[in-house]
Amino acid sequence: MSGGGPTVIVSVPHGGAAGNILRTGVVSRVLESFPTVRVVLVSPLVRDAGFAKEFTHPRIVLEDLPAHRPMGLEARLMALVQAAYLDSGVTESVKIRRAEALEKGSVRWVKAKKLIASIVSPSLVRPATRYDLSDRLVSHPWAEELFDRYRPSMLVVSNPGLILSEVPMLRVAARRRIRSVAVDPSWDNFTNKLIPVRRVNRLIVWNDLMKEQAVALHGYQPDELRLAGTPQWDLYFTPGVLVPREAFMRQVGADPAKKLVTLTTSPAELYPHCDHVIHTLLAAQAANRWSQPTQILVRVHPRDDRARYAAFDRVPGVIIEKPFRQTVRAGDGMAVDVTADSQRHLANTMAHSDVVVQVASTIAIEASIFDTPVVNISFDGDTPSPFVRSARRYTEFTHFVNILKRGAVRDARTPEAMVTHIAGYLDNPSLDREGRRQVVLDQCQFLDGRAAERVATFVSEALSEVAGLPVPATPCVESLVSSH
Repeated sequence: MSGGGPTVIVSVPHGGAAGNILRTGVVSRVLESFPTVRVVLVSPLVRDAGFAKEFTHPRIVLEDLPAHRPMGLEARLMALVQAAYLDSGVTESVKIRRAEALEKGSVRWVKAKKLIASIVSPSLVRPATRYDLSDRLVSHPWAEELFDRYRPSMLVVSNPGLILSEVPMLRVAARRRIRSVAVDPSWDNFTNKLIPVRRVNRLIVWNDLMKEQAVALHGYQPDELRLAGTPQWDLYFTPGVLVPREAFMRQVGADPAKKLVTLTTSPAELYPHCDHVIHTLLAAQAANRWSQPTQILVRVHPRDDRARYAAFDRVPGVIIEKPFRQTVRAGDGMAVDVTADSQRHLANTMAHSDVVVQVASTIAIEASIFDTPVVNISFDGDTPSPFVRSARRYTEFTHFVNILKRGAVRDARTPEAMVTHIAGYLDNPSLDREGRRQVVLDQCQFLDGRAAERVATFVSEALSEVAGLPVPATPCVESLVSSH
């Protein structure tokens, strides 16, 4: 690797992060801004020859990112932090997640552990210092050796500590007082997880909602946060991304003359009843419940198993696809790579679908960007499940309440309601248009397709501060304020 300037370690723990940080051009923009900066790209995907070839660059070196599972002292300290967090009931989502975990038996003795944490080390229960003790006491030889070898000026991660494989590097950076920056790619990280996020020096988030949550719930100071929008959605606001409807329909094997109802699935552990949903849609189709001829596109989630839908492969009127590039399995189990082609295909799927059916996911936002009506599923299989295992609970999660309160989607509490809501949208696609517009403003914050530029600018500014480099020209300074 050529050059003798400062080094930045960039973590890409799975294909989703590759789509968010690499394929959006964040890293390439930083390299262009600083001709002497070197990047150490740490990712399990470097074991994929195609990925390694794609990101070969004179100032990029590739390193593997091993899986990480807390054990011993680290696991015990994490259990104390988790118990204190769960017992705090900071959001409705956390209350529900605690009930889920107790029902599964995956957490126990929550109040007792919180009491122990309060006595042994009060820092474990305070948002700003939750992980300080484990950062001092727990070591990770491979991460220490990585930092010794490259002596980085800064660490950039894809998540503030909720992806376990990134934790060793975050811990070493904290111990060595190396600047850490997290590009947070998920709207529910601050309100919906079983453990709280870590503190990093700079946290880049999508919108004001996330900023407020980071400050109120996780001990961040406002000046530690930056608003960028959502880099992986820049394509959605870029001219020329959409192909004509007929071309898209031919691409997926659909009939352009029929309406397209798209079901986006969820992993089985989150929602195991997608087959029941498909059977319901087929029954409605067969009974002519909709005023226009339809076909069903089943888009399989990157963490869902395509084999779950094999029974529908030869069913007329149903198309099954999992449109992702397969790659090596990451530490968290994800084995697909989110490429720019994947995102373009999703953009066209959202734009050319007539109705999208989903289970409390970001798809509700992505469809809204294209003003495509959305039906949310909150029913279970043939018989209702207890609340802590039911899809009903997702409608009370803090992040999804922000969608429902805008009136952007129709919530289907029963299979019959789903069929009825789809019928209404097929007959009148303008229903709930204002709600969809408000959701896009709330969640995307910026509508200019330049989120990746803002992320690169914030990363470059942080690097300038720690490495004493001149601050590069900001290409989109006019977009660094809220767009609404």
